[in-house]
Formats: sequence, C-alpha cells, structure tokens
Amino acid sequence: MSAPNLETIRIRGCWGLTRLPSVSSSTTKRPKVDCEKDWWDNLKWDGLEANHAPSLYEPRHSRYYKAHLPRCTVLR
Repeated sequence: MSAPNLETIRIRGCWGLTRLPSVSSSTTKRPKVDCEKDWWDNLKWDGLEANHAPSLYEPRHSRYYKAHLPRCTVLR
C-alpha cells in the first residue's frame, strides 16, 4: 500500500501489524509514527528503493511503555 501524503500514524497495542504503508521519499516532511518501541523494532521493511525504510519515518515512542513484570507478580 502506498500513502505518499501520510502525516501521522498513531498505533497502540496492535502487535499483529508488521508493516507500514510506503511513503514518498521526495517529501521533506517525514510522517510521524506514535507507537511502542517494541512494536517499531519488530516491523518488516522493504528498503529505500521501495520507499519503505525506517529512515523515511519519524518514530515517537510513548511515555507509557509496556511494563515488564516478573512472572510471579500478582496484580490487585
């Protein structure tokens, strides 16, 4: 999927989504991606020749990050 005029993407808790739409590499404004860092690190990329690389986006990771709790923790 191609989205050359994309400005902002906000994604929370969608761990099954593995790709973002390709964007125009000629634009001076990179699309902002507001997401969890773990999700961003697991994305699949096609490369610069397909206009689909991490350098074409501006990631912004949430302050509210997924907590890593020990397995024995009981939430009350």
